[in-house]
Amino acid sequence: MRYLKLVTICGLFLVAASLTASAGSINDSFSNAALTGVSGTASGSFTFNTSSDTFSNLSLSFNGGVFGGLGAQDASGGQGSCINNLCGFYWQTNVPGDSVWNTIVLNIQTGQYEDFGGIYNWQNYGGFNYLSVPEGDATVAYLMLSAFAVLGGIFISGKQRRRLTD
Repeated sequence: MRYLKLVTICGLFLVAASLTASAGSINDSFSNAALTGVSGTASGSFTFNTSSDTFSNLSLSFNGGVFGGLGAQDASGGQGSCINNLCGFYWQTNVPGDSVWNTIVLNIQTGQYEDFGGIYNWQNYGGFNYLSVPEGDATVAYLMLSAFAVLGGIFISGKQRRRLTD
C-alpha cells in the first residue's frame, strides 16, 4: 500500500514537472544559419501565441553573398497547424527579383523549433535549416525525467533481485 502511494506521488510530481506554461507567447529568433547552394547566412524571427496557436512577426534577412542585404517579412502571420504539441506554419513572399519561403515547426511543450526555408531567383538558390536547442528550465525538466526513469529502474530491479544462497 505504501508503495502505491509513493508511485502515485512520484507520478504526479513527474507530470507537474513536465508541464509548461499554458498561456502566453513564444518569441524566438536565430541568426547566422549558413546558406546551402550559395555563400551567406540567414537570420530570422517569429512570435507564436500559445493561446490562439497563431504565428506573427515573421521575418528573414540574408547576409553576405549574392542575397546579402535582402530581407522579407510576413507581419500578419496566421493560424498554425497543430497536432500533438507540434505546430507548423508556412509562408512565402516575393521581394524584388527574388522569392522567399519559410517553414517553422514548433514543439509547444519544449519550445524547441526547426526553421527551414530558402531564397531563389532565376540564377541562384540558397537554402537554410536551423534547429534550436532547449534552454533554461527545459533542461531541468529533461534531467528530472531521466532521473525518475533511472531511479524507477533501480527500484524495480531491486525488487526483482533475489539473493543467491550458497
